[in-house]
Amino acid sequence: MNLEDVARLAGVSRSTVSRVVNGDRRVSDAARARVQLVIKEHAYHPNASARGLASRRTRIVGLVIPQVVIESFDDPWFPVVIKGALGACDDADLSMMLLMDRSLDDANATGLFGRVIHGRHLDGVVLASSTFDNPLAERLHAERFPFVLIGRSDRENWSFVDIDNRRAAAEAVSHLLGHGYRRPAMLAGPEVVIGAEDRLDGFRDAVAAAGLDGAHIPVRHLPFSQRSAYVAALDLFRASPRPDAFFAASDAMAIGVLQAARALDLRVPDDVAVMGFDDIEEGRAAQLDLSTVRQPASDLGSRAVAILASMIADPARPPVHEWLPTRLVLRGSCGCGFVNARMVESTTEGKRGEALVTQSSRVAELVAYSSPGG
Repeated sequence: MNLEDVARLAGVSRSTVSRVVNGDRRVSDAARARVQLVIKEHAYHPNASARGLASRRTRIVGLVIPQVVIESFDDPWFPVVIKGALGACDDADLSMMLLMDRSLDDANATGLFGRVIHGRHLDGVVLASSTFDNPLAERLHAERFPFVLIGRSDRENWSFVDIDNRRAAAEAVSHLLGHGYRRPAMLAGPEVVIGAEDRLDGFRDAVAAAGLDGAHIPVRHLPFSQRSAYVAALDLFRASPRPDAFFAASDAMAIGVLQAARALDLRVPDDVAVMGFDDIEEGRAAQLDLSTVRQPASDLGSRAVAILASMIADPARPPVHEWLPTRLVLRGSCGCGFVNARMVESTTEGKRGEALVTQSSRVAELVAYSSPGG
């Protein structure tokens, strides 16, 4: 079946069918309904190339993964972001192309832009991580090409979707130190990733609020990987004095810390407490009892695509800065242990919180809700 067949069966012109297929509003409701009914009954799928020529759009968007986070494929959190982005593409009748960005300088950024983007093979791109130096984003902005960042930017005219990493980290570490641990350490992410540095700032905020001397607290910058955290934790555990609490910038890293503690026969949380970030599926296993910050990974991917689709449809729309909520999930690794079931309501400056604690046979889980600022 082709466009002419649909037009004949719907009793309209070929151009009317073309307008319906391409979302043109210059069609009466009655004609649109007849065309859509024929399309549905006959499972008609427009030719992508012809459709692209008519609309000047490919209906393909790119998900660009910067070099610095390529190792994140070892982190179970990242595929959840991709899954969310793919789901939003399906909802918007878009296809997605996965791209690796090795643009550590302007020359490489120009190469990627010229190869894939400048030729209009894509309608827009989502940049899967926001870094301090981002030559590709600079080029996209200069060329007025639609793009959205997953992760905040200081550039007011760049669209992004993010969580409040700094505040979420500060709340998690404050809770950790509230159990009496006085020798914390942090396994931070790559220094060039804005979100990783925001989590480090939150860690330092909590350390200062607890009255600890941050100058002597160990911080290691690592990839977001289990293996790198395992090696770093072994090294720190053998230091003197040994840290009695770890805040890891991702759950994969936190699991690496738990493995290192087990290798040295250290008890969690008696000898060392551990707090992660992400709430990946692996960290929810009962044998790990990993306390963590739950961030909406799938929603970050899906909302980035939804914002991008709206920018493609309306190039004149203003930049979007969207903040998603996080949840502090407290299990056994942070020192919570067994607690009685109760409902807790709290209010702190700038947010409202509500926590529900439920008793289980091994460990109670407390979920504290927080809303980001911005």
